[in-house]
Amino acid sequence: MARKEQGITDKYVDNQLKKLNVKFNNEITSPLVEKALKGGSKSGNGGDGNPDFSFTSNDFLVIIEDKYDYYKLINQDESNNLIMNIGSKMNFATNGAVHYAQYIIEHSDVYKKIFAVGLAGDAEKHQLCGYFVGENQLIKLPSLEDFSVFSPDNIKDFYKVNVLGELSETDKQIKSMDAIASSLHEDLRNYGGLEGERKATIVSSILLALQSGELNLDDLTGKQGMSTKDGDKIYRAVEAYIENADFGPQPKTKMLLDQFQTLRTDTRLNTPTDLLDGLTPLHKFALTLKNDVIEHLTGTTDIDILGQFYGEFVKYGGNDGNALGIVLTPQHITSLMVELIDINPDDYVLDPATGTASFLIAAMHRMFKQSKSEEQRNDIRKNRLFGIEITAKLYTVATTNMILRGDGKSNLIFGDMFNYDDSKLNSLHHINKIIMNPPYSQGTKLDNYKQSEISFISSALDFAKGSNAKAAFIVPQSTMIGKTKVEKTFKKEILKKHTLESVITLNTDTFHGVGTNPVIAIFTPNKPHNSEKRVSFVDFRDDGYIVRKHVGLVGDGTQASKRKHLINVLNGNEDDTTKFIVKSTITPEDEWLHSFYYFNDELPTNEDFEKTIQDYLSFKFDMTVHGRGDLFDESE
Repeated sequence: MARKEQGITDKYVDNQLKKLNVKFNNEITSPLVEKALKGGSKSGNGGDGNPDFSFTSNDFLVIIEDKYDYYKLINQDESNNLIMNIGSKMNFATNGAVHYAQYIIEHSDVYKKIFAVGLAGDAEKHQLCGYFVGENQLIKLPSLEDFSVFSPDNIKDFYKVNVLGELSETDKQIKSMDAIASSLHEDLRNYGGLEGERKATIVSSILLALQSGELNLDDLTGKQGMSTKDGDKIYRAVEAYIENADFGPQPKTKMLLDQFQTLRTDTRLNTPTDLLDGLTPLHKFALTLKNDVIEHLTGTTDIDILGQFYGEFVKYGGNDGNALGIVLTPQHITSLMVELIDINPDDYVLDPATGTASFLIAAMHRMFKQSKSEEQRNDIRKNRLFGIEITAKLYTVATTNMILRGDGKSNLIFGDMFNYDDSKLNSLHHINKIIMNPPYSQGTKLDNYKQSEISFISSALDFAKGSNAKAAFIVPQSTMIGKTKVEKTFKKEILKKHTLESVITLNTDTFHGVGTNPVIAIFTPNKPHNSEKRVSFVDFRDDGYIVRKHVGLVGDGTQASKRKHLINVLNGNEDDTTKFIVKSTITPEDEWLHSFYYFNDELPTNEDFEKTIQDYLSFKFDMTVHGRGDLFDESE
């Protein structure tokens, strides 16, 4: 290989490491590393080892070997074990980096925790592979986007997740709330006799009562006289809170309070039981929510905790959640989507299928972070967040969620987005950002396409006003295929009025346990799609999230860097190969997916073949459950 070509790769790595705020060495190693590599040459000739780059980050040593040749990243056997003969160590970046790390571990008393990383390629096209090397340890790392996980700010958490098997701080909070929700689910069922969405209504009412400051838990005595029941006391606290908060028109207030009447009328909820040491179920639930939940709901997190509870309550059989196609969006997706359309404090945001209000919470969180004064934050709370929800119990959850977040106005409308008169809400004509996860599998019959995902997208786009509008939707892949004539007609009509900017194929486990392969579609409303416009199609399945056994979907430590890379590529600040992003003109007849436009000119490996088969079977299942029929069936 020409020295000049290798220099191109070295310069790229050099530039990337300068962003990490670490002192690194290029060809001249630190004295301690140099001493540990005496006799550690990759060639085995007794010479000293000399890695391309090395640096320390907190308590860790990072060794990097790079190669200009894109295919010289790693050499493994059929079982994916590293081949550590001299030729492999000399000619493959990862093998060489691991060799140096293992030699240092063996010959140094200082460095016992080392990350060995190989990079092959150049700035335009490259790939990385890494291992953690410890005493008697060799752990392969998840796929890396860049070196940012090894910065002093990130490396400890990366180590905890990928070597110690711990969870990130965000995942810890999410899983902690999942555990509380699961326990509360059992208590609500066993002690209160509650099923399905009635649980969410009771939890919402108690949370509002706790937030009101009008409820003293010591006053919950379990007495059964007129207006002395625990349920009456909780209800009065909610009633006072809503009225004092100037919540909105009387019919809106009445509807919300009507949902909470169960507090007063359910005898079992108000009857003390020896199973709870003489407390009523309502008293028990209130104690749990006060001690374990309320402080998290009223904090600054963008995690939709009440939405998590709702998901736990309705995921079992015999409830409205599954029948209504309700698929709750994970926090890392809601925050990604508000970032993709750059929601800011000056925007007016609408979710026309609000659900539990997770998108509005994510939008509020981002807007608050960018706000400059309490006056601006009050404006955001009262005037800039809007939602429409057709399901009464979900509307109650969403309203509670927004009130608990400090939304003093709660511009949520109980109604149908397809038949809503926007003149009822004066500020709705300002809406310039739409964000939405429509109900899934609602329009699979030919006579009911109004309820299909593509119909939701078409109608939602019409809510956006002005020339600076943006919209983001998360839908199944099958929506972007649109192979029936009806769906193609919808796509054609959308392009007449609106511009498709990008479609991002997501991790197939994003909705783990649901069986939906999702994408995010980004539009510019009110701007007819130019037939010569090139739309960005991205394969973002490798997003840094994995399914861990007995835990569920969690970050693998690389999620932040991969998300940043996605945003930078879409904004034109970074490049990547067509394997990640393809830009193409489109027609309504096309499948609006990265896989439709991508041509892979690389020779596939056995692993690639197996993954393709798995993806096809998963896709076929997705098409079947959404009533799209066979892949090549051009049904009406």
